Amino acid sequence: MYYVADVKESDCAKYNCKQCVLFCPEPNTLMYHESKHVAWVNYARCKGCAICVYVCSDLLKRNCIQMVMVTASD
Repeated sequence: MYYVADVKESDCAKYNCKQCVLFCPEPNTLMYHESKHVAWVNYARCKGCAICVYVCSDLLKRNCIQMVMVTASD
């Protein structure tokens, strides 16, 4: 079991800011879907650092990203 970032798409679509994508230290992990105007996470690449959560929740006060626990079978 480990933690990965998970974007709440309905909340994220309201802001269209892309800040989490800019701060993610792992390439091709936190991406932005241009037509939906939401960020999305490649769970297989996410290292669980939670920098995106810090940026979205603590700095921007938007709370669109949370850490969720996954198991190897997920």
